[in-house]
Amino acid sequence: MNNYDVIIIGGGPGGFTAALSAKNTYPDRKVLLIRKDDITMIPCGIPYVFHSLQHIDDNILPDGGLKKNGIEILIDDVISGNGEAKTLKLKSGKTLSYGKLVIATGSTVFIPPISGIEKNGVYFIKKNTNYLKKIKPELLDKQNIVIIGGGFIGIEMADELIKAGKNITIIEKLPSLLPLSMDKEFGNMVKERLEELHCKVILELSVKELKGETAVNEVILEDDEKIPVDGVVIAIGYRPNIGLAKEMKLEYNERYGILVDEYLRTSDKNIFGVGDCTAKKDFLLGNYTKLMLASSAMAQGRLAGSNLFEIKVIKQFPGALGTFSTKVGGIALGSTGLNEKQAQTLGIDYFIGLSETFDKHPGKIPGASKIYMKLIFAKYSHVLLGAQIKGGDSIGEMINMLSLAIQKNMTDMEIDTLQIGTHPLLTASPIAYPVINATVNSILKWFK
Repeated sequence: MNNYDVIIIGGGPGGFTAALSAKNTYPDRKVLLIRKDDITMIPCGIPYVFHSLQHIDDNILPDGGLKKNGIEILIDDVISGNGEAKTLKLKSGKTLSYGKLVIATGSTVFIPPISGIEKNGVYFIKKNTNYLKKIKPELLDKQNIVIIGGGFIGIEMADELIKAGKNITIIEKLPSLLPLSMDKEFGNMVKERLEELHCKVILELSVKELKGETAVNEVILEDDEKIPVDGVVIAIGYRPNIGLAKEMKLEYNERYGILVDEYLRTSDKNIFGVGDCTAKKDFLLGNYTKLMLASSAMAQGRLAGSNLFEIKVIKQFPGALGTFSTKVGGIALGSTGLNEKQAQTLGIDYFIGLSETFDKHPGKIPGASKIYMKLIFAKYSHVLLGAQIKGGDSIGEMINMLSLAIQKNMTDMEIDTLQIGTHPLLTASPIAYPVINATVNSILKWFK
């Protein structure tokens, strides 16, 4: 039997970061990372392998950082574990023992109960290199493609396939695109841009059936509209991969994942859980959330790896804050925290702050992009609850700045008096800086 101080199961962002954190914190410990695939994909980059990246292998998470730090990598599959004996049985027949175990088994594609979904020509966005290598040439050989799901993956796939010259239809059952993370006006901005690129967008309708003898050739909507197709892409989301946790009799929630405490410990205190496979609480609300983000997984991995053998970092994981960014049809979008629809659903009193300006000054400088920003502040505590931005590439880091402001419970007056650096080629004007101006726009509503 091979003995290890730390074993991490899963090679995605959470497992990768947990391994590095464990080795950095406990350099004398023997650390092993087990994963099923030879190559680990960068999850957020998967849509881009269908056009922007020439090869699937251009989107890999390299092993160099792990090997450089003396972390062993084993390509195998864990089929069972014994928490009392601290042992794992592998598909290869090996048995390993551990001192501490980190489960980072990620998530699996959600397959909706649509009649005909098993037909040829129906594709899923799986985080699996061999599967993607198989479907890429097949999908790019199609011309008329329906994408089911109007979230981030759906619109990113649409953008890539449009660039590849395909005729694309997006079907989203909710009233707008990006419905779970951005308010309707932002979803409408994306819809308008996609329609300018000749993409058809169908909202507030579900798919009833995928027709065809062996291969799909028609999508039937719930209103019986028929859409002729060559291929269908399913982009409805993922579910936590909790099979091993169930087998090891750890506590879990079927919908949200493995139950962990503030330090990512499971019901067995020698076993930690990080990433998509774990149940996460919402940073602002405290209820369970279905958020699955590489950024949250990495934050969990760093914390878990640091505290495996003793609490070295007095920093509990405070909950998942949904911070997103994407780019579609040349338009960049970002969101963090609550959107207005969520605040209304929860009965939260709030003020809105709006700003519209350019991300360079003056706005006629080449490369300048117009920014539209919406901030949401709690009416009585004045803390920032959420932000949404549409503009150019500059919004990618701007939304991260606003995410930090939410995590630090910053108030509108604190943001209003921020000291910032500006430059004509790099930022908006100091007198029209969008974060501050949107905040002032909200503050002025106190007096109305």
